[in-house]
Amino acid sequence: MINITSHSLEAPPHEIPIWGLRLEVQGIINHYAEVFECSRDFITAAVYAIVSTICGKHIELFDGKYNNNPNHWICVVAPSGSNKSAPIKALLEPIFKEEKLRIKKFKEEYREYKKNGGEEPVRDRLIVSDVTPEGLYQVLADKDNTKAGLLLYRDEIKGFLDDMNRYNSSGEISNYLSIYDGTPFPVDRKTQEPQWISNPFLCILGGIQPRAIANAFKPSWADEGFVQRWLYVYPQVLPEKEYKDNVLDEMYKTAWYEMTDKLSAIGDMKLLLSTEAKVLLTEFNKETAKKERDADPWVASILSKIRIQIEKWCAITHILSCGESAGAGQYFALPTSMIISEEEMRYSIECMRYFEDCGYRMLKQMKGYSSNEMTKAQLIAELVKRTERQKLNIQKLADAIGVSRQYVSKIVNQASELRGCTCDTSQLTDNEDVNSWRNRNL
Repeated sequence: MINITSHSLEAPPHEIPIWGLRLEVQGIINHYAEVFECSRDFITAAVYAIVSTICGKHIELFDGKYNNNPNHWICVVAPSGSNKSAPIKALLEPIFKEEKLRIKKFKEEYREYKKNGGEEPVRDRLIVSDVTPEGLYQVLADKDNTKAGLLLYRDEIKGFLDDMNRYNSSGEISNYLSIYDGTPFPVDRKTQEPQWISNPFLCILGGIQPRAIANAFKPSWADEGFVQRWLYVYPQVLPEKEYKDNVLDEMYKTAWYEMTDKLSAIGDMKLLLSTEAKVLLTEFNKETAKKERDADPWVASILSKIRIQIEKWCAITHILSCGESAGAGQYFALPTSMIISEEEMRYSIECMRYFEDCGYRMLKQMKGYSSNEMTKAQLIAELVKRTERQKLNIQKLADAIGVSRQYVSKIVNQASELRGCTCDTSQLTDNEDVNSWRNRNL
Protein backbone atom coordinates (compact mmCIF):
# COMPACT_ATOMS: atom_id res chain seq x y z
CA MET A 1 0.00 0.00 0.00
CA ILE A 2 1.24 3.51 -0.73
CA ASN A 3 1.78 5.02 2.69
CA ILE A 4 0.13 8.35 3.41
CA THR A 5 1.94 10.98 5.46
CA SER A 6 1.01 14.34 6.92
CA HIS A 7 2.11 16.13 3.73
CA SER A 8 -0.76 14.41 1.92
CA LEU A 9 -3.03 17.00 3.50
CA GLU A 10 -1.34 19.63 1.30
CA ALA A 11 -3.17 19.03 -1.96
CA PRO A 12 -0.73 18.88 -4.91
CA PRO A 13 -1.42 21.22 -7.85
CA HIS A 14 -3.88 19.81 -10.39
CA GLU A 15 -1.62 20.93 -13.23
CA ILE A 16 1.99 21.94 -13.68
CA PRO A 17 2.12 25.58 -12.56
CA ILE A 18 3.60 28.17 -14.90
CA TRP A 19 3.57 31.27 -12.68
CA GLY A 20 7.34 31.06 -12.16
CA LEU A 21 8.15 31.40 -15.87
CA ARG A 22 8.83 34.44 -18.02
CA LEU A 23 5.59 36.03 -19.23
CA GLU A 24 6.43 35.35 -22.88
CA VAL A 25 7.02 31.69 -22.05
CA GLN A 26 3.69 31.54 -20.23
CA GLY A 27 2.08 33.08 -23.31
CA ILE A 28 3.54 30.41 -25.60
CA ILE A 29 2.38 27.60 -23.31
CA ASN A 30 -1.13 28.97 -22.95
CA HIS A 31 -1.49 29.69 -26.66
CA TYR A 32 -0.37 26.23 -27.82
CA ALA A 33 -2.66 24.58 -25.26
CA GLU A 34 -5.62 26.71 -26.38
CA VAL A 35 -5.07 26.12 -30.11
CA PHE A 36 -4.63 22.36 -29.76
CA GLU A 37 -7.36 22.10 -27.10
CA CYS A 38 -5.19 19.91 -24.92
CA SER A 39 -4.01 19.84 -21.34
CA ARG A 40 -1.59 22.66 -20.63
CA ASP A 41 0.60 20.10 -18.88
CA PHE A 42 1.47 18.51 -22.24
CA ILE A 43 2.88 21.83 -23.47
CA THR A 44 4.73 22.77 -20.29
CA ALA A 45 6.44 19.38 -20.02
CA ALA A 46 7.43 19.39 -23.70
CA VAL A 47 8.90 22.89 -23.37
CA TYR A 48 11.07 21.72 -20.47
CA ALA A 49 12.20 18.59 -22.33
CA ILE A 50 13.12 20.54 -25.47
CA VAL A 51 14.91 23.32 -23.60
CA SER A 52 16.79 20.72 -21.54
CA THR A 53 17.90 19.00 -24.75
CA ILE A 54 19.16 22.20 -26.37
CA CYS A 55 21.00 23.30 -23.24
CA GLY A 56 22.58 19.90 -22.65
CA LYS A 57 25.56 19.79 -20.33
CA HIS A 58 26.20 23.50 -20.82
CA ILE A 59 23.90 23.96 -17.82
CA GLU A 60 24.98 22.64 -14.46
CA LEU A 61 23.55 23.28 -11.01
CA PHE A 62 25.87 22.90 -8.03
CA ASP A 63 24.08 22.59 -4.69
CA GLY A 64 27.23 22.70 -2.58
CA LYS A 65 27.80 18.95 -2.76
CA TYR A 66 26.60 17.59 -6.10
CA ASN A 67 26.52 18.77 -9.70
CA ASN A 68 23.35 18.14 -11.70
CA ASN A 69 22.78 18.52 -15.43
CA PRO A 70 19.17 19.14 -16.51
CA ASN A 71 18.25 15.98 -18.46
CA HIS A 72 14.60 14.93 -18.09
CA TRP A 73 12.74 11.74 -18.93
CA ILE A 74 9.13 12.80 -19.41
CA CYS A 75 6.22 10.43 -20.03
CA VAL A 76 2.83 11.93 -20.87
CA VAL A 77 0.05 9.67 -19.60
CA ALA A 78 -3.31 10.25 -21.29
CA PRO A 79 -5.93 8.23 -23.19
CA SER A 80 -6.27 8.10 -26.94
CA GLY A 81 -7.99 11.20 -28.29
CA SER A 82 -6.59 13.58 -25.68
CA ASN A 83 -4.37 15.20 -28.34
CA LYS A 84 -1.05 14.67 -26.63
CA SER A 85 0.90 14.12 -29.87
CA ALA A 86 0.09 16.99 -32.25
CA PRO A 87 1.07 19.89 -29.94
CA ILE A 88 4.35 18.21 -28.95
CA LYS A 89 5.23 17.68 -32.62
CA ALA A 90 4.45 21.35 -33.26
CA LEU A 91 6.83 22.36 -30.48
CA LEU A 92 9.47 20.02 -31.91
CA GLU A 93 9.48 21.77 -35.30
CA PRO A 94 12.65 23.81 -34.54
CA ILE A 95 14.38 20.58 -33.49
CA PHE A 96 13.27 18.81 -36.67
CA LYS A 97 14.46 21.75 -38.76
CA GLU A 98 17.88 21.79 -37.07
CA GLU A 99 18.26 18.01 -37.46
CA LYS A 100 17.53 18.33 -41.18
CA LEU A 101 20.26 20.94 -41.52
CA ARG A 102 22.71 18.71 -39.64
CA ILE A 103 21.95 15.78 -41.94
CA LYS A 104 22.60 17.96 -45.00
CA LYS A 105 25.89 19.21 -43.54
CA PHE A 106 27.01 15.68 -42.65
CA LYS A 107 26.28 14.40 -46.17
CA GLU A 108 28.35 17.20 -47.67
CA GLU A 109 31.24 16.54 -45.30
CA TYR A 110 31.05 12.79 -45.92
CA ARG A 111 31.14 13.25 -49.71
CA GLU A 112 34.21 15.43 -49.26
CA TYR A 113 35.80 12.82 -47.01
CA LYS A 114 35.17 10.01 -49.54
CA LYS A 115 36.60 12.15 -52.31
CA ASN A 116 39.68 13.60 -50.64
CA GLY A 117 40.22 11.49 -47.53
CA GLY A 118 41.15 12.98 -44.18
CA GLU A 119 39.34 12.56 -40.90
CA GLU A 120 36.00 10.79 -41.21
CA PRO A 121 33.15 13.14 -40.19
CA VAL A 122 30.87 12.27 -37.29
CA ARG A 123 27.18 13.06 -37.42
CA ASP A 124 26.12 15.22 -34.48
CA ARG A 125 22.58 14.13 -33.72
CA LEU A 126 20.06 16.27 -31.84
CA ILE A 127 17.09 13.90 -31.90
CA VAL A 128 16.54 10.16 -32.37
CA SER A 129 13.36 8.14 -32.45
CA ASP A 130 13.15 4.51 -33.54
CA VAL A 131 16.64 3.55 -32.41
CA THR A 132 18.07 0.31 -31.03
CA PRO A 133 20.16 0.37 -27.84
CA GLU A 134 23.28 -0.22 -29.94
CA GLY A 135 22.36 2.67 -32.19
CA LEU A 136 21.73 4.95 -29.22
CA TYR A 137 25.07 4.05 -27.63
CA GLN A 138 26.82 4.91 -30.88
CA VAL A 139 25.12 8.30 -31.04
CA LEU A 140 26.09 9.00 -27.42
CA ALA A 141 29.66 7.88 -28.09
CA ASP A 142 29.83 10.26 -31.08
CA LYS A 143 28.85 13.11 -28.76
CA ASP A 144 31.41 12.25 -26.06
CA ASN A 145 33.57 15.30 -26.80
CA THR A 146 30.69 17.78 -26.72
CA LYS A 147 28.27 19.15 -24.17
CA ALA A 148 25.38 19.05 -26.63
CA GLY A 149 22.18 17.31 -25.61
CA LEU A 150 20.23 14.52 -27.28
CA LEU A 151 16.49 13.91 -27.28
CA LEU A 152 14.92 10.48 -27.71
CA TYR A 153 11.37 11.20 -28.84
CA ARG A 154 8.74 8.53 -29.33
CA ASP A 155 5.13 9.47 -29.96
CA GLU A 156 4.15 6.27 -28.14
CA ILE A 157 6.78 5.54 -25.53
CA LYS A 158 5.54 1.96 -25.26
CA GLY A 159 7.48 1.11 -28.42
CA PHE A 160 10.71 2.24 -26.79
CA LEU A 161 9.89 0.25 -23.64
CA ASP A 162 9.02 -2.84 -25.69
CA ASP A 163 12.45 -2.62 -27.30
CA MET A 164 13.97 -2.58 -23.84
CA ASN A 165 11.97 -5.69 -22.95
CA ARG A 166 13.62 -7.48 -25.88
CA TYR A 167 17.10 -6.37 -24.87
CA ASN A 168 16.69 -6.49 -21.08
CA SER A 169 18.76 -9.64 -20.62
CA SER A 170 21.80 -7.75 -21.91
CA GLY A 171 21.81 -5.29 -19.02
CA GLU A 172 20.17 -2.40 -20.86
CA ILE A 173 18.39 -1.18 -17.72
CA SER A 174 21.70 -0.73 -15.95
CA ASN A 175 23.04 1.23 -18.90
CA TYR A 176 20.00 3.51 -18.98
CA LEU A 177 20.40 4.20 -15.27
CA SER A 178 23.97 5.27 -15.97
CA ILE A 179 22.79 7.46 -18.84
CA TYR A 180 20.25 9.19 -16.62
CA ASP A 181 22.84 9.82 -13.90
CA GLY A 182 25.46 10.98 -16.41
CA THR A 183 27.77 8.18 -15.28
CA PRO A 184 30.37 6.75 -17.70
CA PHE A 185 29.82 3.11 -18.65
CA PRO A 186 31.24 0.49 -21.02
CA VAL A 187 29.35 -1.25 -23.82
CA ASP A 188 30.50 -4.69 -24.87
CA ARG A 189 28.86 -6.50 -27.77
CA LYS A 190 29.98 -9.60 -29.63
CA THR A 191 29.28 -7.96 -32.98
CA GLN A 192 30.82 -4.56 -32.16
CA GLU A 193 34.07 -3.14 -30.88
CA PRO A 194 33.98 -2.27 -27.16
CA GLN A 195 32.79 1.27 -26.44
CA TRP A 196 33.22 3.59 -23.51
CA ILE A 197 30.43 6.16 -23.07
CA SER A 198 32.13 8.83 -20.99
CA ASN A 199 29.79 11.80 -21.23
CA PRO A 200 26.13 10.66 -21.57
CA PHE A 201 23.30 13.20 -21.65
CA LEU A 202 19.87 12.06 -22.81
CA CYS A 203 16.40 13.54 -22.56
CA ILE A 204 13.39 11.34 -23.32
CA LEU A 205 9.92 12.52 -24.29
CA GLY A 206 6.89 10.48 -25.27
CA GLY A 207 3.36 9.45 -24.40
CA ILE A 208 1.50 6.39 -23.20
CA GLN A 209 -2.12 5.43 -22.62
CA PRO A 210 -3.05 4.57 -19.01
CA ARG A 211 -4.30 1.09 -19.94
CA ALA A 212 -0.91 0.31 -21.55
CA ILE A 213 1.17 1.11 -18.46
CA ALA A 214 0.95 -2.29 -16.79
CA ASN A 215 2.24 -4.08 -19.90
CA ALA A 216 4.87 -1.46 -20.78
CA PHE A 217 6.56 -0.84 -17.44
CA LYS A 218 7.79 -4.03 -15.78
CA PRO A 219 7.56 -4.29 -11.96
CA SER A 220 11.21 -5.39 -11.88
CA TRP A 221 12.13 -2.02 -13.39
CA ALA A 222 10.54 -0.33 -10.38
CA ASP A 223 12.69 -2.53 -8.14
CA GLU A 224 15.74 -1.23 -10.01
CA GLY A 225 14.64 2.42 -9.85
CA PHE A 226 14.17 2.84 -13.60
CA VAL A 227 10.44 3.62 -13.36
CA GLN A 228 11.05 6.25 -10.68
CA ARG A 229 13.52 8.23 -12.77
CA TRP A 230 10.74 9.48 -15.04
CA LEU A 231 8.57 12.54 -14.57
CA TYR A 232 4.99 11.53 -15.32
CA VAL A 233 2.57 14.07 -16.74
CA TYR A 234 -0.75 12.57 -15.74
CA PRO A 235 -3.59 15.15 -15.85
CA GLN A 236 -6.54 14.32 -13.65
CA VAL A 237 -8.94 16.31 -15.83
CA LEU A 238 -8.64 16.80 -19.58
CA PRO A 239 -10.25 19.80 -21.31
CA GLU A 240 -13.37 19.22 -23.34
CA LYS A 241 -12.80 19.72 -27.05
CA GLU A 242 -14.84 22.41 -28.77
CA TYR A 243 -13.12 21.86 -32.14
CA LYS A 244 -12.41 25.53 -32.66
CA ASP A 245 -11.27 26.61 -36.08
CA ASN A 246 -8.15 28.40 -34.86
CA VAL A 247 -4.50 28.06 -35.80
CA LEU A 248 -1.20 28.99 -34.22
CA ASP A 249 -0.53 32.70 -34.24
CA GLU A 250 2.70 33.50 -36.10
CA MET A 251 3.79 35.74 -33.22
CA TYR A 252 3.92 32.78 -30.82
CA LYS A 253 5.65 30.54 -33.36
CA THR A 254 8.22 33.29 -33.92
CA ALA A 255 8.73 33.66 -30.18
CA TRP A 256 9.28 29.91 -29.78
CA TYR A 257 11.76 29.76 -32.67
CA GLU A 258 13.59 32.76 -31.21
CA MET A 259 13.86 30.96 -27.86
CA THR A 260 15.31 27.81 -29.38
CA ASP A 261 17.74 29.79 -31.56
CA LYS A 262 19.10 31.74 -28.60
CA LEU A 263 19.32 28.63 -26.45
CA SER A 264 21.32 26.80 -29.13
CA ALA A 265 24.05 29.42 -28.70
CA ILE A 266 24.12 29.19 -24.92
CA GLY A 267 27.48 29.10 -23.20
CA ASP A 268 28.50 27.18 -20.08
CA MET A 269 26.53 28.19 -17.00
CA LYS A 270 27.34 26.84 -13.54
CA LEU A 271 24.35 27.72 -11.40
CA LEU A 272 24.54 28.17 -7.64
CA LEU A 273 21.82 28.38 -5.00
CA SER A 274 21.06 31.58 -3.18
CA THR A 275 20.94 31.30 0.61
CA GLU A 276 17.13 31.47 0.55
CA ALA A 277 16.85 28.86 -2.22
CA LYS A 278 19.15 26.51 -0.33
CA VAL A 279 16.99 26.81 2.80
CA LEU A 280 13.89 25.88 0.80
CA LEU A 281 15.68 22.96 -0.89
CA THR A 282 16.94 21.66 2.45
CA GLU A 283 13.44 21.80 3.94
CA PHE A 284 12.03 19.98 0.91
CA ASN A 285 14.71 17.28 1.08
CA LYS A 286 14.07 16.74 4.78
CA GLU A 287 10.34 16.46 4.13
CA THR A 288 10.76 13.86 1.40
CA ALA A 289 13.30 11.94 3.48
CA LYS A 290 10.83 11.83 6.37
CA LYS A 291 8.10 10.47 4.12
CA GLU A 292 10.53 8.01 2.62
CA ARG A 293 11.12 6.34 5.99
CA ASP A 294 7.47 5.26 6.18
CA ALA A 295 7.11 4.29 2.51
CA ASP A 296 7.46 1.00 0.68
CA PRO A 297 10.53 0.60 -1.58
CA TRP A 298 8.83 1.70 -4.80
CA VAL A 299 7.42 4.89 -3.29
CA ALA A 300 10.61 5.55 -1.36
CA SER A 301 12.49 5.46 -4.65
CA ILE A 302 10.15 8.09 -6.15
CA LEU A 303 10.86 10.35 -3.19
CA SER A 304 14.62 9.86 -3.40
CA LYS A 305 14.64 10.61 -7.14
CA ILE A 306 12.45 13.68 -6.64
CA ARG A 307 15.32 15.18 -4.64
CA ILE A 308 17.50 14.89 -7.75
CA GLN A 309 14.82 15.90 -10.23
CA ILE A 310 14.03 19.14 -8.44
CA GLU A 311 17.55 20.41 -9.11
CA LYS A 312 17.38 19.40 -12.76
CA TRP A 313 13.98 21.10 -13.07
CA CYS A 314 15.13 24.20 -11.21
CA ALA A 315 18.11 24.64 -13.55
CA ILE A 316 15.77 24.92 -16.55
CA THR A 317 13.36 27.05 -14.54
CA HIS A 318 16.20 29.54 -14.10
CA ILE A 319 16.60 29.72 -17.87
CA LEU A 320 12.86 30.04 -18.54
CA SER A 321 12.14 32.53 -15.75
CA CYS A 322 14.65 35.13 -16.91
CA GLY A 323 13.08 38.57 -16.56
CA GLU A 324 15.83 40.50 -18.30
CA SER A 325 14.99 42.66 -21.32
CA ALA A 326 15.15 40.88 -24.65
CA GLY A 327 15.46 44.09 -26.63
CA ALA A 328 13.06 45.80 -28.98
CA GLY A 329 10.96 43.41 -31.06
CA GLN A 330 12.33 40.32 -29.33
CA TYR A 331 10.75 37.88 -26.91
CA PHE A 332 13.43 36.00 -25.00
CA ALA A 333 16.69 36.74 -23.21
CA LEU A 334 19.24 34.41 -21.67
CA PRO A 335 19.88 35.08 -17.98
CA THR A 336 23.13 36.73 -16.97
CA SER A 337 22.73 35.74 -13.32
CA MET A 338 24.11 32.37 -12.18
CA ILE A 339 22.18 32.38 -8.90
CA ILE A 340 18.99 30.38 -8.31
CA SER A 341 16.52 32.64 -6.55
CA GLU A 342 14.15 31.82 -3.71
CA GLU A 343 11.17 32.25 -6.06
CA GLU A 344 12.62 29.87 -8.65
CA MET A 345 13.15 27.21 -5.99
CA ARG A 346 9.68 27.73 -4.52
CA TYR A 347 8.17 27.35 -7.98
CA SER A 348 10.20 24.19 -8.68
CA ILE A 349 9.06 22.66 -5.37
CA GLU A 350 5.46 23.27 -6.36
CA CYS A 351 6.10 21.51 -9.67
CA MET A 352 7.60 18.55 -7.80
CA ARG A 353 4.41 18.27 -5.73
CA TYR A 354 2.59 17.70 -9.01
CA PHE A 355 5.10 15.11 -10.27
CA GLU A 356 5.17 13.30 -6.95
CA ASP A 357 1.40 12.88 -7.07
CA CYS A 358 1.51 11.75 -10.72
CA GLY A 359 4.22 9.24 -9.82
CA TYR A 360 1.99 7.66 -7.18
CA ARG A 361 -0.92 7.49 -9.60
CA MET A 362 1.30 5.91 -12.22
CA LEU A 363 2.50 3.24 -9.77
CA LYS A 364 -1.13 2.39 -9.04
CA GLN A 365 -1.56 1.53 -12.71
CA MET A 366 1.30 -0.94 -12.55
CA LYS A 367 0.83 -4.54 -11.50
CA GLY A 368 0.56 -4.89 -7.75
CA TYR A 369 -0.87 -1.43 -7.18
CA SER A 370 -4.12 -1.50 -9.11
CA SER A 371 -6.25 -2.63 -6.16
CA ASN A 372 -4.60 -0.66 -3.37
CA GLU A 373 -6.44 2.64 -3.65
CA MET A 374 -7.39 3.96 -0.23
CA THR A 375 -10.99 4.88 0.47
CA LYS A 376 -11.57 8.25 2.08
CA ALA A 377 -12.49 6.51 5.34
CA GLN A 378 -9.22 4.53 5.28
CA LEU A 379 -7.28 7.69 4.53
CA ILE A 380 -8.84 9.55 7.45
CA ALA A 381 -8.24 6.65 9.83
CA GLU A 382 -4.61 6.40 8.71
CA LEU A 383 -4.03 10.13 9.16
CA VAL A 384 -5.66 10.10 12.60
CA LYS A 385 -3.39 7.24 13.60
CA ARG A 386 -0.27 9.06 12.39
CA THR A 387 -1.06 12.58 13.62
CA GLU A 388 -0.14 13.81 17.08
CA ARG A 389 -3.38 14.22 18.98
CA GLN A 390 -2.82 17.86 19.93
CA LYS A 391 -2.24 18.75 16.28
CA LEU A 392 -5.43 17.15 14.98
CA ASN A 393 -7.80 19.65 13.39
CA ILE A 394 -10.93 17.96 12.09
CA GLN A 395 -12.14 20.94 10.07
CA LYS A 396 -8.86 21.29 8.16
CA LEU A 397 -8.75 17.54 7.64
CA ALA A 398 -12.28 17.56 6.21
CA ASP A 399 -11.51 20.50 3.92
CA ALA A 400 -8.33 18.86 2.60
CA ILE A 401 -10.04 15.57 1.74
CA GLY A 402 -13.25 17.13 0.49
CA VAL A 403 -15.76 15.69 2.95
CA SER A 404 -17.92 17.10 5.71
CA ARG A 405 -16.66 17.72 9.20
CA GLN A 406 -19.34 15.39 10.54
CA TYR A 407 -18.04 12.56 8.32
CA VAL A 408 -14.50 13.01 9.66
CA SER A 409 -15.77 13.12 13.25
CA LYS A 410 -17.59 9.85 12.70
CA ILE A 411 -14.42 8.13 11.44
CA VAL A 412 -12.39 9.62 14.29
CA ASN A 413 -14.94 8.32 16.78
CA GLN A 414 -14.49 4.84 15.35
CA ALA A 415 -10.68 4.93 15.53
CA SER A 416 -9.92 2.30 18.17
CA GLU A 417 -6.59 3.85 19.12
CA LEU A 418 -8.33 6.98 20.42
CA ARG A 419 -10.82 5.16 22.59
CA GLY A 420 -9.94 5.04 26.23
CA CYS A 421 -7.45 7.93 26.10
CA THR A 422 -8.00 11.26 27.82
CA CYS A 423 -9.37 12.73 24.59
CA ASP A 424 -12.00 10.04 23.98
CA THR A 425 -13.78 11.27 20.89
CA SER A 426 -16.92 9.36 21.74
CA GLN A 427 -17.78 12.41 23.84
CA LEU A 428 -17.43 14.77 20.90
CA THR A 429 -20.47 16.48 19.48
CA ASP A 430 -20.89 16.73 15.69
CA ASN A 431 -19.60 20.30 15.80
CA GLU A 432 -16.59 19.70 18.00
CA ASP A 433 -13.05 18.48 17.32
CA VAL A 434 -10.55 16.84 19.63
CA ASN A 435 -8.75 20.05 20.55
CA SER A 436 -11.92 21.94 21.43
CA TRP A 437 -13.12 18.99 23.50
CA ARG A 438 -9.80 18.91 25.36
CA ASN A 439 -9.90 22.65 26.01
CA ARG A 440 -13.45 22.36 27.33
CA ASN A 441 -12.54 19.59 29.73
CA LEU A 442 -9.20 20.83 31.08
